[in-house]
Amino acid sequence: MVGPVLPFRGGIAQHTTMLHRALQELAETRTYSFSRQYPAWLFPGESDRDPAYEGHVEPGVEYLIDSLNPLTWRRAVKEIMDFGANEVVFPWWTIFWMPTFGYMARALKRKGKQIVFFCHNVVDHEAARWKTHLSRSVLQLGDRFVVHTREDEANLRALLPSADISVHPHPIYDQFPEPKGTLPRRKKLELLFYGFVRPYKGLDILVEAMGRLKGEDIQLTIAGEFWEGEEETRNKIKQLGIEDQVELRPRYHTDEETAELFARADFVILPYRSATGSGVVPIAYHYKKPVIVAKVGGLPDVVIDGKTGYIVPPDNPGILADRIRTLTEDIGRTMVPQIEDLKRSLTWERLAELLLNR
Repeated sequence: MVGPVLPFRGGIAQHTTMLHRALQELAETRTYSFSRQYPAWLFPGESDRDPAYEGHVEPGVEYLIDSLNPLTWRRAVKEIMDFGANEVVFPWWTIFWMPTFGYMARALKRKGKQIVFFCHNVVDHEAARWKTHLSRSVLQLGDRFVVHTREDEANLRALLPSADISVHPHPIYDQFPEPKGTLPRRKKLELLFYGFVRPYKGLDILVEAMGRLKGEDIQLTIAGEFWEGEEETRNKIKQLGIEDQVELRPRYHTDEETAELFARADFVILPYRSATGSGVVPIAYHYKKPVIVAKVGGLPDVVIDGKTGYIVPPDNPGILADRIRTLTEDIGRTMVPQIEDLKRSLTWERLAELLLNR
């Protein structure tokens, strides 16, 4: 397998790490990660490495590939051949990796290796025709494909109509630690928006909804590093006069901090404008927390409406506010048994077996 693993941070690195660990239990596996993932000027966050995992080396991983050094791509291909892999899995989520993964997949395919693309996003969130064209130029090298949602299956089918595609829901992120209960509740209802803040995630819609809930016994925590729009968000919160109902934590959070944030929340909110899927829902389910998701992309695939959360129309602050107004801590608790039932089917072992055609 090729892709980012710990100590790199973000959902793709977490996903690749967990899948690597599951594959190691079922097959002889080696993963090739990065010595350098992105150049510093290109990554909009503070760093692409998790400071809590400084110095971490994942067993069975070679940190070899430099995105800016083609000689390392060639060396990785040689090492994969020497390893004797039958199948090589590449994650796909952004066209930045078109040169690196395109070169490696093409070279390995010529040498008879089966190429599997694990498509987190078939095309970039900020779509454009040229991005779609570049994505197709790499993905057409795949022999098989795995996606997490029907939305991405449809997107991939539009690019490659005859592709061999398997769909498996995103497994639960069960590597996160148990919470210690260090964060006190502030209001009768606690809400959480979590993860990198980007325009397609619709945080402005949620803030607007909170404005309609001004003065009510509801607290929202926004916990995530802003890739853009932090100042606009602060200004909007101030303009709406809801500073006492919205806590802004604009930074990356460690696993331990994440545990505490989810433990305090009654519901986790994903007001996205567009999405294929999200790693936030599997974290919420790990902590037995129901979710409210917009009806976009693959988000509704993993929510049983009224059982493990609620599905609302996208881009509609009024309806979102109305739904939030109906929620209580007790309603969230009644959803825990259904969340636990769903969790049992969303395992990394099952996903690894699918990759191995078992």
